[in-house]
Amino acid sequence: MKTAVCMKYVPVIARIQFDYEAKTIVREGVPSEVNPFDLLGLVRAVELKQSADDQVVVISMGPPGAAEGLTNCVALGADRAVLVTDRALAGSDTLATSRALSLALQREQPDLIICGRNSSDGETGQVGPGIAELMGLPHVSNVRKLDLSPDGKTAIVERITDEGSQTLECPLPAVICVTEGVAPELYPDQAQMDRAQGIPAEELSCADLSSDTSQFGAEGSPTWVDEIRLVEPNRLGVLLQEVTPEEAAKEVAQSLRKRLAELAADTGETTPEVLPRYPDGKDRSIWVVAENTQQGLAHVTHEMLGKARVLAQETKSEVVAVLIASGNEAASGLGAAGADRVLTLDNSQLGSVFGRGVGQALAEAIQKEQPYAVLFAATVDGRDLAARLAARLKLGLTGDAIDLEIDPEGRLVQLKPALGGNVVAPILSKTLPNLVTIRPGLLTPAVPDPGTSPAVEQLPASGFDGPDVRLMEENFQEDQEGLMLAKAQVILGVGMGTGGAENLPKLQEMARSIGATVATTRDVVHAGWLPQQAMVGISGRTIAPRVYIAVGIRGAFNHTVGLQNAGVIIAINTNRRAVMFRSSDFGIVGNWEEFLPPLLDELRPILLEIDTPA
Repeated sequence: MKTAVCMKYVPVIARIQFDYEAKTIVREGVPSEVNPFDLLGLVRAVELKQSADDQVVVISMGPPGAAEGLTNCVALGADRAVLVTDRALAGSDTLATSRALSLALQREQPDLIICGRNSSDGETGQVGPGIAELMGLPHVSNVRKLDLSPDGKTAIVERITDEGSQTLECPLPAVICVTEGVAPELYPDQAQMDRAQGIPAEELSCADLSSDTSQFGAEGSPTWVDEIRLVEPNRLGVLLQEVTPEEAAKEVAQSLRKRLAELAADTGETTPEVLPRYPDGKDRSIWVVAENTQQGLAHVTHEMLGKARVLAQETKSEVVAVLIASGNEAASGLGAAGADRVLTLDNSQLGSVFGRGVGQALAEAIQKEQPYAVLFAATVDGRDLAARLAARLKLGLTGDAIDLEIDPEGRLVQLKPALGGNVVAPILSKTLPNLVTIRPGLLTPAVPDPGTSPAVEQLPASGFDGPDVRLMEENFQEDQEGLMLAKAQVILGVGMGTGGAENLPKLQEMARSIGATVATTRDVVHAGWLPQQAMVGISGRTIAPRVYIAVGIRGAFNHTVGLQNAGVIIAINTNRRAVMFRSSDFGIVGNWEEFLPPLLDELRPILLEIDTPA
């Protein structure tokens, strides 16, 4: 059996510096590393080897320096390494990257392709599904458990979803995108590195992949980045030390009320109004692919419809909701939330939302109607479906956008954070429709318009008979607190500094007393204290509460990247050098068991006044 692992050699994000005055990124002296998720995939690939005939080949695309990362992979057990390197690759977006890697992979004809769930610098997770679509293969992403059937013809995987987990059967060959938990984090020792130095990477150029080199690099990329915008830190950085718990509580409460008022004034909060509709405007329609949960329409669906309504004021066009479900019970709710028309796609026979059958049916609908834009949620299903469609239709896709604008030329400007949220990249597309995934919890839903009755149309569920994934079992998270994070206005973050899982009931009760939802960090999830769905950060959710209270959280980049859009951040930590204080408006140095109760007593009247969206 041959397994191919795709690896990206990325800069260590935490080491990148920013010159806010010159508006430049300071890259000099920043080391690089194997993308952490790709490293986990490599370790699992090596673990799956069962005979001397089994082979693991690691493939990377990048400059010659990426060979250093490949050496690390060989040291950890890869049998061969291949580097796709060529100046013509410069400026490649995710589609051009997927195209180059898929051509390199086709030369290898692997039985199994493993990718990391996303790269730490781009954070989109588009390349794996894109490779799968270009190669005509099934795929599963966000996989935390990967095994093979006894005959080696099928992968049995456990996939993390936004509501729990799924066990899926996936016929090989296939692409599997892995996340934390799939394998232990391993690093080579000196002896392993010395051995790997004698196994150089094989190099491929664009000409080795195809005679048509115009499909690579900037020329072959349907998206491009306008002038980047640096996001200057806007935290107050007030640190309270050597004060009593009562003194700290009173000072923070007084300052918080003032700070919330300032933020409200800065954002120009006004009474929202029902925006005009343009149901007859078919020419530049804006589509929203709805997300469903066990409780009904996901809040991010309302957010996307709200943004679509705002954009429609410029395009003077209809807003169309696409509902992928076995029934159309939610259609009327989509109308009240902002849709003029609802397209339903019955996937009861097509399979999973991210599968090949649904992708084919939706692609045919998009090709037929040619909308101006199609918005997806940046969720597990939304990211996968969008990436497959982009590759299938050769369209530009922007992942994890935080906002959308229409410029004077009528182009959709898609604002995407990068490098830990310190940079916002305005991305434009050369192709139509514009495809974009939207981070949940950041946009404003439309004012409900319950009197609206949208036109409902059924999309044809065209037959698909190729290999695809099969759902074996689905488990829904019983504790729904994690699912509430997207719309929570007050959140209590729990870190390893709170001592242990035995303190969770006390902290959860404190959170309830102020109307807060509980969130956490990667380390807490790994320790088994709280479920994956409550994790905030690069491996979890992006949140935008009005107030975030970080208790015993160290403040590593992996967590704070998910807090970029939080209103006010308050931190309590015994270590006055905790990184979390740098990302906070108000910090208290002290033991949480002493300082948190009086703090919440003072904050409660303020926090309970904050309305949570319906």
